Amino acid sequence: MTETDLATLCARLREIGPSTVGGALDALGIDGLVLPPIRPVAADRKFAGPAFTVNVAVGALGTFAPEEFDIPAYVDNAAPGDVIAIDAGGAMVSMMGGAAATAAKLRGVNGIVVHGGVRDLSEIVDSGMDLFVKHAVPVSGRTRVRTAATQVPIRLENVTVNPGDILVGDSTGVVCIPRARLMEVFTRAEKAEAMDQVIFEHVRAGKGIGEAARIAKGG
Repeated sequence: MTETDLATLCARLREIGPSTVGGALDALGIDGLVLPPIRPVAADRKFAGPAFTVNVAVGALGTFAPEEFDIPAYVDNAAPGDVIAIDAGGAMVSMMGGAAATAAKLRGVNGIVVHGGVRDLSEIVDSGMDLFVKHAVPVSGRTRVRTAATQVPIRLENVTVNPGDILVGDSTGVVCIPRARLMEVFTRAEKAEAMDQVIFEHVRAGKGIGEAARIAKGG
């Protein structure tokens, strides 16, 4: 698959959204629903793209040297279209603030998912970055966080995310599509989305939900 093909597919997945993709994952027996949900900084945020993964170590204030909190290792190295995914084990410590989110947005990063914290929440919202996070906290990562590795397998809550897996998120939550099964999941999600649209069409026309579903299924 070319980069252009992948970008087109991710743009479509962004519109389909994680709820329908989650149904496709369930139908295929794939554990890809990040639970409990990691939420967006604003309700209108959504993304889809290949994961640029980041693993960090977290300790008490003074545990690490300041330079070990290496935000450029991920913000400046993620490619346009990527989704930066940071595994901080859910720690209530900031992995980035407004300046880093703005830099990622200007770089063309599609989204950021933080299994941990961020600070400068209003600045992040103003940046327009589609950022999803477990905690908003005023606790700096400086000397508390060490950027351990990038582009390695990580965990977002219950789900393992490998570099290049496709992450999809909106206000409902985040799901992960294993890269090797992308087309299989996408095809099923597209069919489900088409059926949902038919159901909505008939519901808006005054049909009951049961009747609308039967019509959509050809019954």
